[in-house]
Amino acid sequence: MSLNDLPDNCLWKILENVDGVKELIQLSKVCSRWSDLITLRFNRVKYLQTMDTDSTEDKVDYIDANCLWINHDKNCNDDWNLIEFFPNLKIIDTALDEAFNLPKIVKNNPQIKGLIGMHSLSKCGYLENIEMCAADFRFDFDYKKVFRPDQLKQVSGIFFAMKDLPSFIEYFPNLKRLNLQLDGADGYFYNGPNLSSLKILELNTIFLVDQFTGFHFMDFCPSLESASISYWAYDNYIDESIKNYNLRDLVIVNGRFWYAGTDDIRLGVFSWPLLKKLLSKFPNLHHLAIRNFDKLDVCNFDLEELIKLLPKLEIFDLRKCKKVTQKSADFLTKYCLRKNRSIAIYYDCEYEPVEWPDLVDDHEPICYGFDFMKHCFYKEFSYLPDLIDE
Repeated sequence: MSLNDLPDNCLWKILENVDGVKELIQLSKVCSRWSDLITLRFNRVKYLQTMDTDSTEDKVDYIDANCLWINHDKNCNDDWNLIEFFPNLKIIDTALDEAFNLPKIVKNNPQIKGLIGMHSLSKCGYLENIEMCAADFRFDFDYKKVFRPDQLKQVSGIFFAMKDLPSFIEYFPNLKRLNLQLDGADGYFYNGPNLSSLKILELNTIFLVDQFTGFHFMDFCPSLESASISYWAYDNYIDESIKNYNLRDLVIVNGRFWYAGTDDIRLGVFSWPLLKKLLSKFPNLHHLAIRNFDKLDVCNFDLEELIKLLPKLEIFDLRKCKKVTQKSADFLTKYCLRKNRSIAIYYDCEYEPVEWPDLVDDHEPICYGFDFMKHCFYKEFSYLPDLIDE
C-alpha cells in the first residue's frame, strides 16, 4: 500500500511526526494533497523564536506545536518566504532580522502583534499593529518614534529607570501586563497616573537598594489581579491605609546580596510584622507565595494571625523559607479542620509529594493564555515569560 492510499487522518498523523521545516516544505511539494495537509500544520504556527544555540548547536529549524524555532547560528532561509508558509505569525523574536527582512514583514502583516527585542526595528518608523513588546528601554530606544500613544497593552522592559515610569505610563495608559527590571529604584516614589487597566505586574530590582518602593507603585494599580515582586532591599515602604480588593495572586521573592567588604551572601530582612502589614492591603488574596525568606521564623501564632488576615486564601507557598517545617504545615492542617477551611501549604521537605506543583526553572519566552497562576506563580522572576499571548 502506498502512502497515497491512506485516508487523510492517517497521512496527517504520519506528517505530524516530521518536525524539520525544510523537510516539511519539501514534502509539501509532493502533491496538492500533501500540500493541503502540511499547510494546515503551518497555519497553526503563531510564534517565531530563536533556539538556545548553547545546547542546540547543530539542531535544524523545526516546528513544535504552534511555534517555529530557528537556529540563529546555522540559519539560511533565502530559499523560502516566511510569511508565505506561516501566514498566521503573531509574535516574533527580532533577533532573526539577519535571516529575514523583519521590518518589511512586521509593517506589511497586521496580524503580527508582538515583538521580543527591538534591534533594527526600533529605527524603522512606526509599527502600527504591535500591541506587545519585550525590549531594552535604555540607551537610544525612543519608544515614541516606534509606537503611537496608547498602542501597547503589554510590556516587558529591561533596566527600566523608575524615574522614567510616569511619562511612560502616561504614554501607554491602558497596559494590561507590565514586567519591569528596575534600575535607579532606590527610594524613588512613583508620582504618575494610575494604571487603571493593569491586571498583571512583575517587578524586579537589579541592584541592592536601601528602600524598595515597589509596593507603593502597586497602590497606583487599582485593578491589579496578580503580582510577582522580586527585590533586593534593606527596607520597604508600605502604606497599609490603601487597600486593593482585586488582587488574587501574589508572589514575593526576597533578593540575595553581598554585604560590602565581605564575601558573605545575605538575604534582605522582611519581618512578620512588616509582612502582615503588607498583606493587610490585599484582603481577597487566594494564592500567596513567599520565597527566600531564610530568617522568617514562623510560629503557630503567626500562621493563625496571617490566615485570619486572608479569609479567602487557598494556596500558601513557603518553599525556600528555611524555618518553615512540617510542624508549621501540621498546625495549618489542624487549624483548617477546626475552621472548615481548605488551604494547601507547600514548604521544603525531604520528600515532596508528587501532587505538589513544581517550582519551574526554565524560561518559556512566549506563553499562551492570560493566566498568571499557570505561567507565572511557580516561577522566579528570571523565568517569567517575555510575553503572554491572550
